[in-house]
Amino acid sequence: MRNILQVFIDIAQNERVSITNLEKTIGASKGVLSRAISKGTDIQAKWLLALVDNYPRYSAEWILTGNGPMLQKDSAESIYNETDPGVLREKLVNLQSQIDALEKANNALEDANDSLKETKAILQKRITELESNSKK
Repeated sequence: MRNILQVFIDIAQNERVSITNLEKTIGASKGVLSRAISKGTDIQAKWLLALVDNYPRYSAEWILTGNGPMLQKDSAESIYNETDPGVLREKLVNLQSQIDALEKANNALEDANDSLKETKAILQKRITELESNSKK
């Protein structure tokens, strides 16, 4: 399994910016990514989405899965200037595959979130039980 933090490192290197500058660009607090990178810890999914939003020339599929090219083949603007229906169909298929990859990632995140909510509820119940037992 690939380390998702490597995506942030790769994009920062490709953009020739520091991780701190990348954090600023995606709206993360200073140190959010650099601490996670140095400690090898996870980050919140919102930073991946912010990366996709703020760096649109990078393939969302590549960011999320590591598959396909790092950079988009064509910018969205070129679609408006395109007249060949075959080329437009191919671009539409590529965009749909990116949407599918994002939907899969979103579903996985929703499942993980549901699982964490269940764990939280169980832990809260157990804390309540322990607190009531300690008062007796």
